[in-house]
Amino acid sequence: MSTYAFAAVASLISLLLLLPIALRDPKRLRSLRRPVPKPGRERQLLGWGTLLPGAALVLLGQWPALLIWLGTVTTLGWLLVQLLARLGAPSPRAG
Repeated sequence: MSTYAFAAVASLISLLLLLPIALRDPKRLRSLRRPVPKPGRERQLLGWGTLLPGAALVLLGQWPALLIWLGTVTTLGWLLVQLLARLGAPSPRAG
């Protein structure tokens, strides 16, 4: 398995774990005036679970894949936040 394959699989797993966290973000839901779920263990477990693919890369000695994973997860997380913010933004009214 190549470095890029390790990084891609690890990034996909982390992104799949970040998605539910982002969709139920209390601050975003409050700004959309939607009900905010109570904080719980699930959010913490998902957050820590997001880091597990990176730990797996360390244990496998895939150091280049770890660096790619770090950059990819950071970038994809940022893009996810931007996308959700844009989807939830109020539309400008024609005046």
